[in-house]
Amino acid sequence: MRGLRFAILAVFAPVPAFAHDAFGDLGPFYASLLHPLADPLQGVLLLGTAAFLAGRPLSTVRPALPIFLAAAALGYAAIGMRPDLAFSPLLGGCLALIAGLAATLPDPYVPRMPGLVLVAATGALAGLAPGAPLAGSALQASLGTLAGIAALTTLAWYAFDSAGRRVTPIVPKVVGSWVAAIGILIAAFSL
Repeated sequence: MRGLRFAILAVFAPVPAFAHDAFGDLGPFYASLLHPLADPLQGVLLLGTAAFLAGRPLSTVRPALPIFLAAAALGYAAIGMRPDLAFSPLLGGCLALIAGLAATLPDPYVPRMPGLVLVAATGALAGLAPGAPLAGSALQASLGTLAGIAALTTLAWYAFDSAGRRVTPIVPKVVGSWVAAIGILIAAFSL
């Protein structure tokens, strides 16, 4: 009973909340590596891209992951060179909406080149999401960011693709519809 009282008091004790310090002091590499898990908009962009890619045949989207990672690297480099470049939640929400809706469409309705342009756009915006790296840790932060983006997107792509083959083929479409709904919410709340 005494432990329960302490737990209740600890829950209501005022402490400062740090959204971008969700994992504590891990250093620039690991903090950047885990950033997609702490930033909902970056995470939904990555999951929307993975759902879009999972709903397509591999022959259609084979160059998509290198294009996605190159665009993310360019986006992160752009914010490193121009720290005043701002990440727009409205643009991110609209792009998540587009990626989610594209994931719900059958493959013939999304030609290869517009699909690759969508993947490049989501990659560039996902690269802009972490913000400018701190001085003195730019290399570690950039490597962590790119590794986190690559890892989460590849793992989600694999999970959605294998679930789509083993469970039901509508798994990427269901994930895409959820991503589209989250994109609508993000865009609406950023107005």
